[in-house]
Amino acid sequence: MIRALTTAAAGMLTEERLQAALANDLANLNTPGFKEILGSAREYPVENLYQSQDGQLIQPIGQMGTGVLFQEGVPLWSEGQLSKTDRSLDVAIQDNTPPGPYAAVNSPGGQAVSVAGPVTVGPGGRLTVNQQPLAVLNASGKPVPGWYAIKNPQYTGTSLYAADGMPNYDAAGQPSYLFANAQGQVLAVPGTLQAAGLALRIGTSNDMGQHSFYAVAYTSADGQSGVVLTRDGHFSVNAQHELVDAAGHPILPVGSNGMPIVGARIIINPNYTGQALFASDGQAVRDAAGQLSYTVVGQNGQSVTGAKLGTVNADVTQVTPLGATEFEVGGSFATNTALSHLQPGTGTLMPGYLEGSNVNATNALVQMQQILNLYQANQQVLSTENSTLGVAAEDIGKIP
Repeated sequence: MIRALTTAAAGMLTEERLQAALANDLANLNTPGFKEILGSAREYPVENLYQSQDGQLIQPIGQMGTGVLFQEGVPLWSEGQLSKTDRSLDVAIQDNTPPGPYAAVNSPGGQAVSVAGPVTVGPGGRLTVNQQPLAVLNASGKPVPGWYAIKNPQYTGTSLYAADGMPNYDAAGQPSYLFANAQGQVLAVPGTLQAAGLALRIGTSNDMGQHSFYAVAYTSADGQSGVVLTRDGHFSVNAQHELVDAAGHPILPVGSNGMPIVGARIIINPNYTGQALFASDGQAVRDAAGQLSYTVVGQNGQSVTGAKLGTVNADVTQVTPLGATEFEVGGSFATNTALSHLQPGTGTLMPGYLEGSNVNATNALVQMQQILNLYQANQQVLSTENSTLGVAAEDIGKIP
């Protein structure tokens, strides 16, 4: 009975957080470049049940689920619809991320990075992508050193994993993969307490891979500075004629090496009389009088040759929403951390266009109704169990 109460309460808390994520998506339906946040729930480990006698466990009699928890909000990186605005300060990014399956593997720096390609069975039965073993991630999304996913030799199904990257199960209930050490010795079975919080990350270009962003010079509320990312190309100009994002933070130019120039600024020329501010490659353009639409100046006000508006690439498994259409990369906006996670951009600039939000309002509303139904069902479980406990407290053992 207590287990039922705990499971129902956990479900209600998870449903509240999923509902909040959907409400946030709908609130940003018209925000340029906004990425839909998918709430991710995970089942608690299954609990084994045993017959006991005199305080000793005699034999297993089955298993029981212990509820679910809200794991994280994962942005969906599918591209929003591009719309033509003809506004000179609007520049959309057309992503060029290769489609197809992706999976997370260990990088030399101890991080999990996205690699494109199908998941196959490699030497020792390890699940691999492009001959690299898949990373086993803990509840914080960090790789667990020395742990690998191997195909379960007793599994008789065909699919190596389910749609969410969790194990697939055959008719006998065998999971498609197990967790093992470097020698192939099984350390844990998915769904058990020993594997609590462990998972693989397998997906598509919608939630993995290198995607393109603008680099932004960020300043926090307490005055700390660093570098963040944005997809929102609805730019404006501040009082210093600097090109800024929707939060008012300066857009960083990229140098000839394709990387952001920290401390540099894109300065819009107030004397420019042309229509377009940016060429399709991000370079400045000239008006009829020969005036450049913008210049790039360094930290000390010097002109920076070869710098322009451009994109950078980041592995979106390392990108987390910060607010105001900005994102942290590598779990921090600290300059050195952020830059270490960036590569020269591959996105195509679309001057005079905006990328819309990728939120599907119809799907979000349907999901909200489904979550409401689940919440009400768990609420009924709590009400029923409360009534049962009331009967036990009032009637059982009562002396007439």
